[in-house]
Amino acid sequence: MKIKTAIALAISLFSVGLATSVSAHDLRFKTLMPANGVGATDVWEVGCQNSQRLVAQVKDHDLDTNKVVLILYKDGKAVTSTDLVGEDSDYSPLVSLSAGSGTYSMMVGHNKPGFKLYSITYHCENASGSHTPTTVPSTPVQDQ
Repeated sequence: MKIKTAIALAISLFSVGLATSVSAHDLRFKTLMPANGVGATDVWEVGCQNSQRLVAQVKDHDLDTNKVVLILYKDGKAVTSTDLVGEDSDYSPLVSLSAGSGTYSMMVGHNKPGFKLYSITYHCENASGSHTPTTVPSTPVQDQ
């Protein structure tokens, strides 16, 4: 009986792990190139279906004073989040832009010239906070 309970618990924990792994999407280890200077900006487009909002945060993988900024934009609305401590395990504060279904832009920039390595985690949500269909961009609209 104890083996059956242990197997059931393992299956449940594994299933929970799978459920959480699909609740967000990641763009991992992307770069802002030093040749493009302080104005370097990557632009990613994400499609949200049957959604109320896009939520996202950015992670700075470099330990320096050059900070990574994430801007979410859609239909004349924008929000910003900055990872203030690079090369730690934490992402920037989670931000949410409520602009309904459609295409959102995620823009990543930095405050000083130089090479920058970053990751973004994001997903679309409905009004109750449940995950909704989210497109995963394969290439940026702008890659600097």
